[in-house]
Amino acid sequence: METPATGNTPRVDPPANPLAPPPAHPLAHPLVGRANRDGAQLFRDWFSSLGDAAGRGQGGAYVFVMGSLAELLRTFDFPIVFPEINSLQTAVRHLAHDYLNEAEDFGYSPDICGYVKADFATQMRGGELPMGRIPKPALAVYTNACNTYIKWAEIWERMYETPIFTLDVPGTRSAGRVTGPGQVDFENDRKYVLAQVAELITLCERVSGRRFDIDRLREALGHANTMNRCWKRVLELNRSRPALFNALTDGTIYLGVANGLRGDARGAAYFTDLVEEMEYKAAHGIGTLTAEEYRLL
Repeated sequence: METPATGNTPRVDPPANPLAPPPAHPLAHPLVGRANRDGAQLFRDWFSSLGDAAGRGQGGAYVFVMGSLAELLRTFDFPIVFPEINSLQTAVRHLAHDYLNEAEDFGYSPDICGYVKADFATQMRGGELPMGRIPKPALAVYTNACNTYIKWAEIWERMYETPIFTLDVPGTRSAGRVTGPGQVDFENDRKYVLAQVAELITLCERVSGRRFDIDRLREALGHANTMNRCWKRVLELNRSRPALFNALTDGTIYLGVANGLRGDARGAAYFTDLVEEMEYKAAHGIGTLTAEEYRLL
């Protein structure tokens, strides 16, 4: 009488199907490269909306990347225009020389900031740029972070009688001294800036014809905070080796969205998706280089 075999019986796998597709490579995952594709489309959509505003004759809020106050301006439905970004686009498309020469022919010196001259030529062309057309300024808002901002805005004031608003941000009073909440200097500075913001709200109401809505500001700030948290996470993830993104190429797209759609639900959704992509790339060792030896910071 035979007894059943005992012990470890070798497992026999079924033969592989020669017609089955090979396993997908991580690089082929739809997450990889999504931020660049979506970011470029968002940028085009944003610029298209500026063209629509120009076509309607609606003025825009001209701001700068340092201290744009976009969250507040969105509550008044101003189209947000970034002259720095617009001027940069002329260089990206290798057309800056035409704009610079036009401004210099008008009388601007060759040693004046190229961004300013490219924008001046844009205004002389009725807002026409390589990507489309921008609206004229209904108002200009900027900080004292750069003296060029102040002189630049005065050009629009002369050309269009545009209301201009300088937010005077207090600086450090002495070397090595840092103040914080609860300290006298800090609280005085806070009151000083808050009073200026109240003045800006009054100006925006007058120019736009709309009443200030605190709930819309809260909503815009929520979206901006989401973008900030996500961007912090992206930078943390980029400590991986190899680096997950190229600051010059990929980063330009990310920061373009960060500025153009700051305080916007689309911007918040974009950065949430960006974190998802970077986490996937970090988990699978996907970066800009296959063998990173050096990194420039």
